[in-house]
Order: sequence, then C-alpha cells, then structure tokens
Amino acid sequence: MSAQLSYDINQPVAYAGLIYAQAPHDIISRDAEAAIGFGVAVGRGANPDKQCVAGGVAADYLGISIRSLEREGASNGAVQYEATETVGIIRTGYVWAVCPAGCVPGDGVLYTSANGVLDAGAAGAGAVSIDGAAWQTTTAAGELGVIRLGPGTATAGI
Repeated sequence: MSAQLSYDINQPVAYAGLIYAQAPHDIISRDAEAAIGFGVAVGRGANPDKQCVAGGVAADYLGISIRSLEREGASNGAVQYEATETVGIIRTGYVWAVCPAGCVPGDGVLYTSANGVLDAGAAGAGAVSIDGAAWQTTTAAGELGVIRLGPGTATAGI
C-alpha cells in the first residue's frame, strides 16, 4: 500500500534549496556545526576543513545549502540539517531560494552574515554580496526564485 493516498491539485513549483535544471553544477559537503536550513548561504565552521555554519563572513563563504530528501521525513518535524549532519552545498549552478525583498533577472545576490538568509541587492552592514551570482527570475517579495551561481567569491558589506 502506498504511503500517499491523495494528491493536492496545486503542487508547489519548488522548494528552497532544490537544484534548478540539469545544468552543470559543483556540489561539496561539510558537517553542520549547528542546524542549517535549506537554501541559505553557508560558510566555514570552527573546523574549516570539515564543518559549515549558516551565514558567516565573506572570507569563509562556501555556497548555498541544497535540499535533502532524506530530511523530509525527520522524526522531529524539522526540515533542515541538524548539527553534525552532512550538508550538501552548491557552489556553481542553479538553485531555488526565497527572495525576501523580491527581485528581477540580473539582480545581485547577497546574504545576511548572521543567518545566511539570501536576498537581492548590494552588500551593506551585516550583508555579504556573492560575486558571480545573480537572480534569474522575476520574484515577488518572499517568494521563490532561481539563483545562478557562477565561479566567484563573497564580498563583505560596509
């Protein structure tokens, strides 16, 4: 017997952290130092060769956390990576993410250094710009959009 007995007619287009398209991409992995959500910027953790954290400073930027299907049915109800779990991190390619301020194609991508939340715009106090990254879709505030990550680094805000 199937576990799912019915389907909603209005299925979501995507979820934060899903890889978009089958374009070439580069994905690495690190252990989560603390809980990390899907579709947020991550940086190096206390052990820079093995751990990652949500957000972080520009010099420690690694990429964006990707969604993991094995976390969908977590017994605690959390749909995120827990401390010590292996986090998939996309460094180049296309990924879905929530854009709090809204964006249009070509807008720059930044993240909040405190928690890794992605947004559109330029670096400023507490915000880090991801060089080589751009939003690819017209996205209303708080909705999902697609980010293209090219080879690049992060630039600290003022």
